[in-house]
This record gives sequence, C-alpha cells and structure tokens, in this order.
Amino acid sequence: MPQISYTEVLTVVTCTCGINFAIPDTLHGQMLDHRASDPGRTVSVYCPLGHQWHFVGKSEAEKQRERAEAAERRAKATRDLLAAEERSHAATKGNLTKVKKRVANGVCPHCNRTFANVQRHMKSKHPEECAHA
Repeated sequence: MPQISYTEVLTVVTCTCGINFAIPDTLHGQMLDHRASDPGRTVSVYCPLGHQWHFVGKSEAEKQRERAEAAERRAKATRDLLAAEERSHAATKGNLTKVKKRVANGVCPHCNRTFANVQRHMKSKHPEECAHA
C-alpha cells in the first residue's frame, strides 16, 4: 500500500452519525467562515461513511455579536429610562416649587382661595390634609 506524507494540520470533527474523522484545518476554517459570512449557504463535507455533513447553528462570532447587540440594547433602554425618570423628577420638582410659592403668598393649595392666615384656614377648612402632614 502506498504511503502518503501529509504536512498540514488536521482537525477532528464529528459527523451526525457519530463517527469522528479528520479534515484539513484550512477546510474547517472555511466552513466556519462561510457559515459566519453567509448563514443561508452551507459548505459540506462527507464523512467516511458517506453522510453529508456541515455546521449548523450560529458560529461563536455570531453569538458574540448578538450578545454585544443585546447588551447595547439593554444599555440604551436603561439610558432612556433614566432620562425619562430625570424629566419626571424635574417636572415634579417644578410643581412642588410652584405650590410652595403659592402657599407662601397665602393661596390655599386645595381650594385656591387667598387668605392672610393660610395655617388657620388649613386647620379649620381642611383638617384631613393637616392630619396627613
């Protein structure tokens, strides 16, 4: 039987039938690269038993890219939520400042009437609000 001398690197892969066999490392790399560059097309090889074999699923590069995209979407959603919370806080703070100024000028915050003594008015006309405070 003739002897063949092979000097390249071989990679061991497993067919869907379960048999392990070796393919050139360059072919293995092409199969992986082709899957990453064009997921719709596949590069196939045949196992020693004659089964057509190819990579299925996502490559590690695709998985990493999807994880990075998901992390970026989560970060953007968090930034958007923080911005909305800051706007809400600013609006609430503005409304509170407005009410405080009106009360300081003698305006009742509940019935919008003006009084010289707001404290006395609050105790006599709105005792339930004074009890909460």
